[in-house]
Parts: sequence; structure tokens; C-alpha cells
Amino acid sequence: MLRMPFGGHAMIVALTALALSATATTVAQARPVEEPRMLLELQGGTYVPDVDAAFDGATPWRDSFNDKSMTLFRGEFDFQFLRGFGSLGVGFGAGYGWIDGYAVNASGDATDDQIGFNIAPFALSLVYRWDWAAVKHNVPLVPYVKVGLDAQVWWATDAKGNIASSSAAGGGSRRATGVTFGWHVSGGLMLLLDVFSRGMAASLEDETGVKNSYLFAELSRTNINDFGSSTSIDLSDSAFSFGLAFEF
Repeated sequence: MLRMPFGGHAMIVALTALALSATATTVAQARPVEEPRMLLELQGGTYVPDVDAAFDGATPWRDSFNDKSMTLFRGEFDFQFLRGFGSLGVGFGAGYGWIDGYAVNASGDATDDQIGFNIAPFALSLVYRWDWAAVKHNVPLVPYVKVGLDAQVWWATDAKGNIASSSAAGGGSRRATGVTFGWHVSGGLMLLLDVFSRGMAASLEDETGVKNSYLFAELSRTNINDFGSSTSIDLSDSAFSFGLAFEF
């Protein structure tokens, strides 16, 4: 019976391990890398509607809310339908904002009656993100722009939290609620967090499917006045917001 020396056994084991390792590496390289197609944004900031712009000298908004800003939280979901030198996507956003103040009497003086103003903004956007440098060269900065259409549901509340009413022309009353339409344009800068801890980023992807995480800052200009209608409430503003984004 032919016996193989111990060294021969060791050589066979080593060659087999090397072959398996090479095969696994080849399979891993052959596996297509899925590009992210979806992105979720969570952001918060302040908002000051330009309500007083519709009045000739009167400042009902400032009289009721002084120099306070609304608190506004928003979320946006993007589907990236085109990738190349960056990504092009369509996004749908929704949010909620509120502010508390005091009612003003006929003389323009603030009273002790508490009131509130609330908005629920909805937006449809076309979004371009220049992430080519981040993907190809590990540059952790991703600038982006958005443009789109808006609808803001709004309502004012009285001291009891009910929708307030105001006097209507010709008598009667009118509920202080409505929907105002408009458009927006935004620009921002995202900071790719993955570069600070590749291990944590890989673990997050394995556990949740999140391929990339970002911090971002955004400047938006919204024109919410029913496209210039003189009879609509003006909820336009230029505002900063900050948030987190997760790419899937």
C-alpha cells in the first residue's frame, strides 16, 4: 500500500484551502453589487409663513406670534429611477408644523386668549444628487437640488384646541382652515457617515438593509400662495432644516 508522507498531506490540505478561498473570492466578485434605489429623509427646522405680506401695513401674524418661528418636522421618501453621474429621483414629502400665540382684538392688541396655527405640508419633488464622487472616490460630501409642487393644509385653533372661526364678509362666520398650493426649490449638502466607521456601516447594512447614512443641511424656498392669488393666505418662506437620511 502506497503511503503518503505527512508533508504530502499538509500540502494537499493547503492547496484545497487555497482553491476554496479563491473560489469564494471569485463568487463574491461575480455577485452584482446592488445600487441603492430608495432614500428616506427625516428633518426638522423652523418656519415663518409670510402671512403679513398680504396685508397693507397690518401685521396680524406678528401681533399674534411675535417673532417666534413655527417648529416643523418633515419626512421624505425618494425613489431613484436613474443612476449615472449622480442620481435622479422623484420624492414625496409630508410633515407637520405648529406655533402657539395669543389672539388679537379689533384694536390690534394681544389678548389672553391662546390660539395656535398648524400646517401639514405635502410636496412632490424631482431630486438630483451628485453622489458620483462619494461612490467612486470616497469623498463624503453629496450636494443635491430639488424642485417641485406643494400643498399645505392649514388650520388655526382656539384656546380649547378646536378649529377657530372668523367673521365672514356679509355676516356669518368662516372656519379658519384650508389648503394652499404652490412650489418649492431647495438645495443642500449631505455628509456620508459611512466613511467614519466602515465596520458599523457594514453591520447596519447586514441588519437593516441601509446601504448609506447621511447627515444633511438644506435651504428651501417655498412659494405657497396659490401661485400668486391675491385672495389666498401666503404661507411662503425661506428656511433652513437639518436631518438624517438613509439610503436603501
